[in-house]
Amino acid sequence: MKKTSPFKKTGATKSGAPKGKGFADMGQALRGMQPVDIPFLNHLLGEKRETEEPVSKQPDDAEVLAHLIAAVASRSTDPDILTKALLQRFGSLAATLSAPLQEMEEVTGANSLLRVYFLLAHEAGIRLQRDRVKRNGVLADRDQLYAYLRAILAHEQVEQVRVLFLDAQHCLLADEMQARGTVNYTPVYPREVIRRALELKASTLVLVHNHPSGDPSPSQEDVVMTHRISQAATLMGITVEDHVIVGRARLISLKEEGLF
Repeated sequence: MKKTSPFKKTGATKSGAPKGKGFADMGQALRGMQPVDIPFLNHLLGEKRETEEPVSKQPDDAEVLAHLIAAVASRSTDPDILTKALLQRFGSLAATLSAPLQEMEEVTGANSLLRVYFLLAHEAGIRLQRDRVKRNGVLADRDQLYAYLRAILAHEQVEQVRVLFLDAQHCLLADEMQARGTVNYTPVYPREVIRRALELKASTLVLVHNHPSGDPSPSQEDVVMTHRISQAATLMGITVEDHVIVGRARLISLKEEGLF
C-alpha cells in the first residue's frame, strides 16, 4: 500500500521549501501562525493553579502534540492524522520532540517549520527543568533532578557522559557534557573531570550518563569509572555525590544501589 504524507503537496521542492522561496517565506509563515487556545498551558509549564484539574482531565501526549501541531502547521495539515503518525513512529511526545531530523522528515514530509517548532518546544522544556533544579538546589528534590536528567538524556541515541558541578550549597554551577561516544561506549578521563571541577571551584559532582538501549542497568565498566573519578576527586577535596544512569523509561542511582 502506498504511504501518503499528512501534508498536501503545494509545489514544494525536494528540500520541502516552496519553489523560489527560503527563510523569508518561513518567517512569513511564523507571522501567520494561527492563535490557538491551549487550556492546559499552565499544566505544561508546571505552574500551580488555585484549582488543580483532576488527573483524569490532564492532557495526554496525543492531545498536547495535536495542539502543538495546530499552532504552527498549515491549513492543509490535519493535526490529528499527523499526531497519530508521529506517536506510532516515536512512541511518545518526548521522543517525538527530540527525534532526529531525518526520521522526523520521513513522517512530516520535510516540513522544516514544524521541525524548528518541535526543537524550540524541546529546548524550552529542558530550560524549564534546569531552572527548577537551579532554583531549588540540585540535591534538594530527587524527583525534580531526575525529571531534568530524563529531559536531556532519555531519548539520546548515542551515549554521552555529563557532569553536574555543584558548589558547597549544592547549587548548580554548570551542567556540561564531558564525552560523547557510540551507542554503547563513551571514554571518560577522570583528570579532565577533576580539572574542570577545579576551574569552576566545584565542591560536589553528580555524574550522569545515558544508555541508548533503554536499559539503565549499570555495567561493570560504569561502576569502575565511578570509583576512579571518585578516588581522583577525593584527593582534591571534591565529593562525587552520585552517578545516575538514564534509560528510556527509568533511571538508576549507583549510590542508592550501593555500588559506590
